[in-house]
Amino acid sequence: MRKKPNNSKDIAKNVQPSVRALAAYHVDETPVRIKLDAMENPFPMPEQARRAILAAVKSSRINLYPDPSAKELKKEIDRLWGIHPDRMILGNGSDELIQDIVIAFGGPVLTPAPSFAMYDLTPRVLSQDVVTVPLTKEFDLDADAVIRKTKLTGAKVIFLANPNNPTGNRFSDAAVRRVLENVSAAVVIDEAYYSFSGRSFLPWISRHPNMIILRTLSKIGFAGLRIGLLTASPSVIAELNKVRLPYNINMLSQAAGVAALKRRALFQKQVDLIVAERKKLYQALLATPGVTPFPSETNFLLIWIEKDATAVFKALKRCGILVKNLDKPGPLKGCLRVTIGTPGQNREFLKNLKQIL
Repeated sequence: MRKKPNNSKDIAKNVQPSVRALAAYHVDETPVRIKLDAMENPFPMPEQARRAILAAVKSSRINLYPDPSAKELKKEIDRLWGIHPDRMILGNGSDELIQDIVIAFGGPVLTPAPSFAMYDLTPRVLSQDVVTVPLTKEFDLDADAVIRKTKLTGAKVIFLANPNNPTGNRFSDAAVRRVLENVSAAVVIDEAYYSFSGRSFLPWISRHPNMIILRTLSKIGFAGLRIGLLTASPSVIAELNKVRLPYNINMLSQAAGVAALKRRALFQKQVDLIVAERKKLYQALLATPGVTPFPSETNFLLIWIEKDATAVFKALKRCGILVKNLDKPGPLKGCLRVTIGTPGQNREFLKNLKQIL
């Protein structure tokens, strides 16, 4: 006879209360025809880049540890974005870098709301307090409220996604500058969607030693490689390198990233097409009764649905089209987030949405 489990030895109850109180980050894994929920580049890898990546991976000596500093990959990123390798830390996606920042600086952590979920989840996992400040009705940054709350709570880190996820807009320069000049906290400007905006705070970094900038290769076509990057002042880089895990960028990601970035012009063509499709889809949604799209400088659109947004989300899913459902009480009530797809995917989404409405 099989013995009953001894529940007195269930170690799950010993997990920290701050972690047990959390819900895990949810990723919808439903198989669908058209996936427009995760801000991925919808286009296939260009054949020339694919062949180069295969050759680079084939020659990789995976019995050895990877280059701990990912020097060749940093050189290619420097050629792409003009960030000196000595002023750069790479991470296993931006998520790891967000975690490193919170580990290094501690909390409380302040973030606008609504914004990227990991700014809230990561500090809580690390048993740090999180302070939120609502965005304005126009989804802009309320600089005075951020400054006031930072000083009141003693926040050590402020996360600003710019352009912001999930709203899609870029905060005003004046609001961001006001925060930078009036707080002593680390101000992290996450430019994950820089490639679709073309506007950056990178030129400001030498004037604001409390600024950290995050970027990622995920949105431009390398989501599967998990490569994020951080740049800051030399003193901050030195401190953050103390908490960065060794060999955190694996050998295959380094090899594939270098090979792909040497052919970056191929991916820029895809980015340009995504931006053009965003403009077309925005105009089409503006002309669709019962739908209000919000202006975007990203590779997605936030849309408000006059009818039951959750019902529309479910109906789209039944049609094999997955978008992100943000419909819950608060500033995003009635909203869905739609990643810009290929021209064919965008037409299919629009056709099905109109039929559902």
